Amino acid sequence: MALAAVVARTSQNGMEYLVRDTGRAEWALSAQAAARFQTFRDATRAAMRLPSSLKAYALPAES
Repeated sequence: MALAAVVARTSQNGMEYLVRDTGRAEWALSAQAAARFQTFRDATRAAMRLPSSLKAYALPAES
């Protein structure tokens, strides 16, 4: 079980990680800059709330 999770998507630049979603999603190339979610469920919920064209997924956070 992951203690923390992030929301990520693939793009032409490689993996991008959700930094914040306050009306407009902001993405970063660094996993360290990603917003951390307490549970995998919270990260999945955040990914599912994004527009389907973004195709974002919840992933376990790297240490």
